[in-house]
Amino acid sequence: MSETDKILAKIPNFNKERFISGAKRAFEIIITAFSKGDTETLENLVSGSLIKKFQEIIEKRRAEGITAETDLIGFNEAEITSAKITKDDIAKITVKFVSEQVNILKKEDDVIEGDENFIQNITDIWTFERCLTSTNPNWLLVSTKK
Repeated sequence: MSETDKILAKIPNFNKERFISGAKRAFEIIITAFSKGDTETLENLVSGSLIKKFQEIIEKRRAEGITAETDLIGFNEAEITSAKITKDDIAKITVKFVSEQVNILKKEDDVIEGDENFIQNITDIWTFERCLTSTNPNWLLVSTKK
């Protein structure tokens, strides 16, 4: 059993397949909401510090008249790469997503970044956390890296 699996075993009622399935759903909802500038949806899924970063980017785009379009084609990979439980009972699980996406930025209907005919293979490293003493079963996204 790996170190990561030993830690995951300490999380009450943890089910790896269910977690990965939920993480993929969250990934899709978050990238879609982010590209649409839907901060209400993001606030339910993302930590306070991360939502501020997302809002800054969304507001900057709005101010510059830029719209984003993200099309998630599918996942090539979604796997837990690490897990830890802090002294104050916060479980943190890092997931590596390799997905196929079409991403474009537009300004007044002109594509200024990306190509709607090009599918990118994108690797994202996302960390989700949840307080184990909380009654809320939901995991929050606390960090994203490319």
